[in-house]
Amino acid sequence: MKALQISAHGGPEAMRLVDAPVPQPGAGEVLVRVRAASVNPIDWKMRNGVMRAVFPFPLPRILGRDFAGVVEAVGAAVTDLELGVRVFGAGDLMRDGTHAEFAVVSRASLARTPEGLADDEASTIPVSGVSALIPLAEIAGLGPGRRVLIHAGAGGVGTFAVQIARELGAEVLATAGPQNLDYVVRLGAHRAIDYTATDFAATARDCDVVFDTIGGEIHRRSFACVRPGGLLVALTAAPVTGPPPRADIRVVRAKIQITESRLARLADWAAKGVVVPQISQRFPLNEARSAYAASESGHARGKIVLTIG
Repeated sequence: MKALQISAHGGPEAMRLVDAPVPQPGAGEVLVRVRAASVNPIDWKMRNGVMRAVFPFPLPRILGRDFAGVVEAVGAAVTDLELGVRVFGAGDLMRDGTHAEFAVVSRASLARTPEGLADDEASTIPVSGVSALIPLAEIAGLGPGRRVLIHAGAGGVGTFAVQIARELGAEVLATAGPQNLDYVVRLGAHRAIDYTATDFAATARDCDVVFDTIGGEIHRRSFACVRPGGLLVALTAAPVTGPPPRADIRVVRAKIQITESRLARLADWAAKGVVVPQISQRFPLNEARSAYAASESGHARGKIVLTIG
């Protein structure tokens, strides 16, 4: 099979499209023929080595986490999936990934792809969708009458977060660059804040929840936006150091676990058109370097997808 592999950490030059043996599923695992796989920031962070201290995976390593495709084979104890059924989900961080023609994944981290949801759309959901669902629906418990500020509303997680928050009934504020203000409003934001021209900390006040996907200085400035007794929930890309500047709000670093029930909830919304996956660019597997470069630029709207099968 063709697979995007690294043998050492590094930049784009470290990635090679290689011929690799088709893996075989063990107990509780599923072999998937991959049709589409999205690119997430964690993919190129795993490639360049910044995640080594957290995820010391062995090399060589096939990159990628998200996928959508069809069941090719099942391991022992998997009795509820027929061969050929469409599925989507995410691979394990500590083993070969999904940017390949075939991938082995845990049965627990995939779900059936509903009718009406294309494979490329389904492949965008697992990492980014669940990374928005857990903070907003499960940790924050968003609902009508609550105000939320979402940082980077046009990004991979942000596009899901804006739509999910709106579906849950919240008043949605979102930061974005000037070229994406109308875009995040179309996604469902009641108000879009141009972070290049406006001090969000001075204008987005009295929020019940702030969802921080950036970290660093943005994280610390976000404390000014939260009402007393409110919540700052974070998936931070940049380091957050020092004690919280306020003790009258709750600060939670979200832990993301991809499960079948969470995937199914998101897929149901997507199939109904309530939450629409936002694909900005598609690349074939043999142009994976370009896909990764687009993700690393930090300016992509929504999700970038590799079309494979």
